Amino acid sequence: MPPDNFAVFVAPRADRKMASHIHFLARVSEPAAGRLYDAYEEALGALAENPRGYPRYEPHSEIAAELHAKLFAKRYRIVFEIRGDAAYIYDIQDCRQDIDKSLV
Repeated sequence: MPPDNFAVFVAPRADRKMASHIHFLARVSEPAAGRLYDAYEEALGALAENPRGYPRYEPHSEIAAELHAKLFAKRYRIVFEIRGDAAYIYDIQDCRQDIDKSLV
C-alpha cells in the first residue's frame, strides 16, 4: 500500500535556481513573484501526495535513474526521481531556456 504522503527532498542547486527565478521576478512584479512562489509550493505539495502520477522524463544525457517531470506555472518543470516513499527533486527548469543549460 502506498504511503499517505511522500517525503519530498529538493537538491540545493534546484532550490537555488527556483529562488533565483522568484527573486528576479520580484524585481519586476512582486505579485507575480508571489504567484510563482505559491505555484511552486503547490507543486511540491502535489508531489508529496502522488509523485507517481507524473510522466517519465527522458533527459538529454544518459542518467542511471527513472526520472519523472511535473510542469507548473505554465513554464517550469520539476525533474525528480521516486525512491521508496520519497521524491527527490534534481532540477527545476525554466522551459523557455535552453535545455542544455540544465542539470538533467
